[in-house]
Amino acid sequence: MCAAALSLLKIGRVIYGCKNDRFGGCGSVVSVSTGSYMPPGSHKFNTIGGLMKDDAIELFKQFYAGENTKAPNPKKRKNLT
Repeated sequence: MCAAALSLLKIGRVIYGCKNDRFGGCGSVVSVSTGSYMPPGSHKFNTIGGLMKDDAIELFKQFYAGENTKAPNPKKRKNLT
């Protein structure tokens, strides 16, 4: 997602299926939408993740299995707590 575009459009809420534990910008790694990553005065928006999570993950698996057969196996993020 492009947080800057969502901010410029003054989107109030983004609802998504699954987090990206390696690169996610909506709460899984950083919170771009509400943090100091946005320029001063930017419109901030709420995010809600996990809607139909299992279905979303399955869709991604199907997509990447057909699109990039040389993609590496996903790496699990270490739990730092």
